[in-house]
Amino acid sequence: MLKMLVRLALLPALLFCSFTSPAQNIQQLEAEARAASGTDRVEKLIALAEALTQTGDYDNAIKWADEAADFAKKLKQSELRAKALNREGKAMMLSGKRKAAGRFEQSLDLLRSTRSSNKALALDNLENMLALARKSGRSRDIADIEAQIERLKGGVVEPPAPLPPPPPPITREELREEIQALQQEIAKQQARVVGKTGGGSKVDFEKQAQALQAQLAAREAQIDQMTEEQMKTSMLLMQQRYMLDSVVFRNSLDSLKVENASLALREAESNRKFYIAAIAALLLLAGGSLFSFARASQYNKVLEEKNKTIRAEQERSENLLLNILPALVADELKKNGSTQARYFENASVLFADFVGFSKIAEQLKPQDLVSELDTAFKAFDDIIARYGLEKIKTIGDAYMCAGGLNPNGNKESSQTRDMVSAAREMQHWLTAWNAERDAKGLPRFDARIGIHRGPVVAGVVGSKKFAFDIWGDTVNIAARVEQAGEGGKINISGEAYEIVKTFAPCHYRGKISAKNKGEIDMYFVEN
Repeated sequence: MLKMLVRLALLPALLFCSFTSPAQNIQQLEAEARAASGTDRVEKLIALAEALTQTGDYDNAIKWADEAADFAKKLKQSELRAKALNREGKAMMLSGKRKAAGRFEQSLDLLRSTRSSNKALALDNLENMLALARKSGRSRDIADIEAQIERLKGGVVEPPAPLPPPPPPITREELREEIQALQQEIAKQQARVVGKTGGGSKVDFEKQAQALQAQLAAREAQIDQMTEEQMKTSMLLMQQRYMLDSVVFRNSLDSLKVENASLALREAESNRKFYIAAIAALLLLAGGSLFSFARASQYNKVLEEKNKTIRAEQERSENLLLNILPALVADELKKNGSTQARYFENASVLFADFVGFSKIAEQLKPQDLVSELDTAFKAFDDIIARYGLEKIKTIGDAYMCAGGLNPNGNKESSQTRDMVSAAREMQHWLTAWNAERDAKGLPRFDARIGIHRGPVVAGVVGSKKFAFDIWGDTVNIAARVEQAGEGGKINISGEAYEIVKTFAPCHYRGKISAKNKGEIDMYFVEN
């Protein structure tokens, strides 16, 4: 069942492979993935992982699917990342790796957090998780996953709760007993009333009782001919008539209640003055408390405004410090008042320099020249920020940044690939900018970009005007690689090429002599 689901998920790749051999198809997909960018690159990487899974190369399938998930995360494409995690989980499941279920759970969580409408992908994740749970014998997980699948497919409507049984029907014998009890109650009430009202009223009550007894006898004669429903109705009518007859006797009790109320009013009048005095005292106390509360509220409001101003200034200072120094160095500087230099084994360094900057400076006013440099360097800042790289400094028309300076950051291969991607975006931006400048008759800004990787030392020196910098032979070689490049191109060293050769197509330039560094293997990265 599990293999059938995987084959259905890989159906598009199978159809494509039916026209070419598997090896040719994988090579073509790999070439297309390397050349693509953005979301198209993520989709190509997913297709490559599916093709590798089909051929049984599960390790490479896991690798490419993981790279697709990482790239989709950077692009903030949650659904594509969920799809990549699903394909990675399938490859891990087929290769027998233990963490396959975790990939399906991550994919499912992404779909739920973004409220995705991709129901097919969610069902596929759940069914693969169910297969893994059954294989490992986790009965609780099996029941939970099956319930989720049922809910996703539409769920099962619970049957309505049964209605309570109807009350048992009343019998004629019970009705007769109720009539007899009512007769006895009438007699008791008549005896109590006669004892209170005197002899003159007794005759009237006896007449009423006789009339009532006659009516009850007539009703009793009709019991056998009445239906149960008619007996209930008749009983209710009799009870209501009895209640109406008893109203007369309640009048005497009401008069007693009126007298008691008069006494209560006189007592309340005697206490009214005391209550007025107490209320006046309470009002004075409440007024004083309200005045104190108003003053305290005003003071708190002023204090809160001052605290807001202080917090805003603190945040401004924090942002200014983080704009100058990396977060790790800034925290250490605030905590200890000084920083320690750090050694990084594998860092990537990028230099960018504009070709013929002296001639450009001759054609532009100083203010215009600085404005143009500011425009270009701001664009470079935005690009490297998207890839998590650290700007080091600018020296005239030279721009320097580095990657891999965060102890908890990306791996060596990832940060070097990110630097090459950032360099590509820099050249693409300059190409578009120069096209606009050509149309206006302004001088072009063509940049040489050089990249090298290796160990560096990073830190802050001095006690005033703090500046974060890096040192080491890696920095010098990166500068020489940039100087040996050409305008509009990206020149990388052999060390950097070993990391990105499967990621970006490169052209080998041979061994090129660098000042004070001998001959260095260099490559042009194809844009």
